[in-house]
Amino acid sequence: MRFEQLSYLEAALRTGSFRQAAKELGVSQPTITMQVQRLEEDLGVILVLRDAHGVRPTYAAERILPHVVAAIRAEHAMRQEASSLENLKVGNLRLAVVPTASDTIMPGVVKRLHDEHPSIRFEVAEGGSDMVRHGVQTGHFDAGLLTYLGFDELSDDLHYVDLLTGHLVLCVPEDHPVADKDEVTAADLAGEPLVFFSKGSILRRAFEKLVADVETNVVYTTDGVKAAQRMVQAGVGISLANTLSPYTASGDGVILVPIREDWARATLAAVVRKDEARPAVVQTFLRLLKEAAHPPRR
Repeated sequence: MRFEQLSYLEAALRTGSFRQAAKELGVSQPTITMQVQRLEEDLGVILVLRDAHGVRPTYAAERILPHVVAAIRAEHAMRQEASSLENLKVGNLRLAVVPTASDTIMPGVVKRLHDEHPSIRFEVAEGGSDMVRHGVQTGHFDAGLLTYLGFDELSDDLHYVDLLTGHLVLCVPEDHPVADKDEVTAADLAGEPLVFFSKGSILRRAFEKLVADVETNVVYTTDGVKAAQRMVQAGVGISLANTLSPYTASGDGVILVPIREDWARATLAAVVRKDEARPAVVQTFLRLLKEAAHPPRR
């Protein structure tokens, strides 16, 4: 049994797909499949069931999965602790971040950390907030940067460090009937052609919350904010945006209208696991994030 096999199994079951697991871990799909099969042979049990929709756990996998996750986290903690003994002279920082973080706070923080400790290597995966949260919880990443909404329940096993706050707005063409409104409600979206977002995005969750009680007409789905705004510009439909993103701005035929909901706020936060000591590199990363988000007054 090898630690890589445990990581491959956990990723396949979490994503429900060998292909997605391979993409996330940066290996080929045949490698994932073969190593999971070898793990099954080693343990003497079937762990995954394959069908047209992907993979799902067997009863045996459900029983051993908590131990798999614990082993993965223990191995990562051991490696990070060994790196920390060098006082940040060497080591890897494995991060999962949402695109908004890459577009705002990350570049400056990475530059500062690299300048102070040039031997640190950054391994960064970009995805939705759900991916970030699960990846940090399972130990695949040392820390993450995600966004959460006003109605989201925060995970009990994660420590959140709030960094930046923004608001949700409706993106409409400049000639749309609601373009001149001070704010909009769910009723304004009833029957409107919508440019939706893929699962795992906070904008997807916000859309689902907003239109839960109205008739919807989803005409386009994307995982990119810029792509959504281009569709709005073209008159395909209306969409949501988060003012945390530097790409969220009125202009080029698009108007932003605030959403009148108490929960329509978005917070960019760093997350780390609560139940383990934080390596020096993670502590330094969090400190630099807080300094970047809340610079001292001069």
